[in-house]
Amino acid sequence: MGKPFYYFSKILFNCCRPIYRNKIIGKENITKEPCIYACNHLSSVDIGITQVHVPGYKRYIGKREYAQKGFSNFCLRHFGVIFIDRDKPELSAMREVFNVLKDGQIFIFPEGTRNKGNEKEMLPIKGGLALFAAKSGVPVVPMMVYRRPKKFRKNYIYIGKPLDVCGKYKGKMPNAEAIEAITKIYEYEFAKLRVIIDDYVENKRWKKKNRLPEGVEPEVLTKWKEEHPAPPSVDD
Repeated sequence: MGKPFYYFSKILFNCCRPIYRNKIIGKENITKEPCIYACNHLSSVDIGITQVHVPGYKRYIGKREYAQKGFSNFCLRHFGVIFIDRDKPELSAMREVFNVLKDGQIFIFPEGTRNKGNEKEMLPIKGGLALFAAKSGVPVVPMMVYRRPKKFRKNYIYIGKPLDVCGKYKGKMPNAEAIEAITKIYEYEFAKLRVIIDDYVENKRWKKKNRLPEGVEPEVLTKWKEEHPAPPSVDD
């Protein structure tokens, strides 16, 4: 049921690309292997934007509240959204997520809701991302939308390198303490991605004269990491 409507909606969203123009950075990090794509959530068009620019069929995670609204419920279910109750996740929904991740891909907005505040700072990341990544054992591909999309304004989407940070909990159901520790690592990695995309856009790194040599990180990132020590790994 999901795939035909998914690809039909992708055609429709593609028609909107001249309206919502995006430059994609880090295309080489897109993978066809099982994984979880995770992105900040700034607007109501985020599903369409991410669907268009990340090829392949993916199941999206949506909050349960959308399943209670007639039109959105109909569209999102046919789209293939898996609805999750953030307070009391149903076992059937959890199983569906893990079944998909055996050989497919999931897309999640880990803040759990749309960020209507400061677009430069993500809301706290919910524990679901850590739980899904740890139990399934698949990597997380982080994505960052530079700013809130506006019609006819160019935007930027940074796709980071896949993250495999679950350590000794990989392939296991993590406890509350492990979920908290893994989530802190993801929050750190997303904060780092924000520094990278800000530098990329502000210094126009796509231009040949502004590009950094391969393997060289921007000075602003080096300074940021000195001021923000990485959280301990879950194997420590």
